[in-house]
Amino acid sequence: MKLHYVCPFCFSEHKIYDVEFACDMRKICGKKDADGNVLVPAGAGEDDPKMAAYKGVPRIQGPHHFRAPSSAFTKFSMPDKAVCDWCNQVSHTRVCPDCHNPLPVTIDTDQEAIVALIGTRGSGKSTYVGVLIHEMMKRLFRPFNGTFQLYGPEDQQQYKERFEEDLYRLHHLIPQTQSHIAGQTVTENRPILGTLKLQSTGLFKKIQAMTLVFFDSAGEDWESEEAIRILAKYVSHSSGIIFLIDPLANSAVRSAIDDEEAVRTSTSVDEGEVSEPAEVLNRVADLIRRDRNMKQTDKIDIPVAAAFSKLDVLEDAGILPPGSALAQPSPHVQLGKFDDADRQAVDQEMRGLLSTWNQGDFLSALDMNYTTNSCMAFSAIGRAPEQNNEIAPPVPKRIEDAMFWILHIRGLI
Repeated sequence: MKLHYVCPFCFSEHKIYDVEFACDMRKICGKKDADGNVLVPAGAGEDDPKMAAYKGVPRIQGPHHFRAPSSAFTKFSMPDKAVCDWCNQVSHTRVCPDCHNPLPVTIDTDQEAIVALIGTRGSGKSTYVGVLIHEMMKRLFRPFNGTFQLYGPEDQQQYKERFEEDLYRLHHLIPQTQSHIAGQTVTENRPILGTLKLQSTGLFKKIQAMTLVFFDSAGEDWESEEAIRILAKYVSHSSGIIFLIDPLANSAVRSAIDDEEAVRTSTSVDEGEVSEPAEVLNRVADLIRRDRNMKQTDKIDIPVAAAFSKLDVLEDAGILPPGSALAQPSPHVQLGKFDDADRQAVDQEMRGLLSTWNQGDFLSALDMNYTTNSCMAFSAIGRAPEQNNEIAPPVPKRIEDAMFWILHIRGLI
């Protein structure tokens, strides 16, 4: 029985019965007093400071919000409808009590998996999200008897505008995500929601559904302690963390690559402009502990995939060792199951590379802070961009590894 839920927009946690409703009949909804005098005309709605705070704007006029009557029997379930106290019409639109975003209709039944994407500037988070979602929709889950689709029209529109247009239609890199921290809140950079359905292979072929939440933040947000403090609840409620790192920000890696053009076109920040990955990892861990009221000596139980981008550049430059596991295609889709032996080989290889790159402090931070972690590498596009930032249609390599590992750890694949 599900007793709590996390809002996939503001990441606040609530008891299952703690929910508000937005009136479905805004055009005819108005408020009258006991004598029938109009206090709020039909269609006017009401001031919504909670949504305004979420979007970081001074004021928003929204529909009327209200709650369902409570009783002792409603403490263990979420009401699915309520009668508006203004217009007496039934509403089925459940909203978060903290930010007033409409909740997924399956919020009280489906599992939730918030995938926290963390990374320093230039690590390619937006490109990673855009290509990963595309691959998840098109091919990744078919061998697992599953499907992935974006949740609703707004999610589909957000994906098209923020990711698909640049990557798959205009064929150029996505501009760097701007910081969405304003004051003490996260301004509108709406998470993208998707529904993953997996069908068991047993006699009854039971279908398991879960909501995946992707939140694309600016790299600079993870280099500021103040910004991380605001984003801490997003990370602390996550089912898994994918920590993206740009290997080309490392001086040892850059000096080993002769192709200066590949380095220049594959990175958007200069060496020395990015915080050390170990610093960001430690900072995030400290704030998760603070948000969860944990001791500084306690390890965090959220699985962390440390995923290094631009694998294609490393491979083309001959940096990978002979017989490299990273140079091989990801085997999980072909096998129709998660291959943990491959994951272990990749983890061991990446740890060896990190040691030669003078990144032992990163490995220490990873192991000291997080109980379950693994190192990986991927290429979202498949080849270095042109000088004008134009790209060929993405042909990703190992982009699914981190997501599959988190789902595997959670017992889903």
